[in-house]
Amino acid sequence: MARPTLAGIAVGVGLLLVSLPVPGMLLRVDGRPVAWLPLRQGESLSLTWVHSVSGIRVREVFRYQGGRLLFAETHNPWFAAGLGEVPGRGRVVAEAGHAVAIVGIDEPAWGMVFRLGAPGIDHTLWYRGRPLRLSRCFPHRRLTWAPVRRPWLLARFVTKDPCL
Repeated sequence: MARPTLAGIAVGVGLLLVSLPVPGMLLRVDGRPVAWLPLRQGESLSLTWVHSVSGIRVREVFRYQGGRLLFAETHNPWFAAGLGEVPGRGRVVAEAGHAVAIVGIDEPAWGMVFRLGAPGIDHTLWYRGRPLRLSRCFPHRRLTWAPVRRPWLLARFVTKDPCL
């Protein structure tokens, strides 16, 4: 029996490395995949949007922790209709400029469903400092996200613009 060569071992290790699963979030619009975003332990991403009644900008923060995506906190200049404290869901804290936040919510957020607003509502997912302008791409459509593990090699090809 022939002994494996160094090149054969390197190819085997390389194949193992590129096939290791990487956790991420699959975004679907009306059931169609539009983006896959790898997530690191402790990584946060934000969803911003304009409140349809008051016109304030709302920022909701999600954190990937322990294999779960958690709805972590929400930030608002003030509480408008449908916003505000719910007993037992985080705690309200003051922010600069009389703004408020609810922090420490930490509720599971996988499988969330959003009805994306018109372009003026500007639902935008902020991922690693880059905006994914969902309302501009998919106004009035149904957005869902779910955990999906992909091989390391595929994780290198992240959709940067879901409109493509």
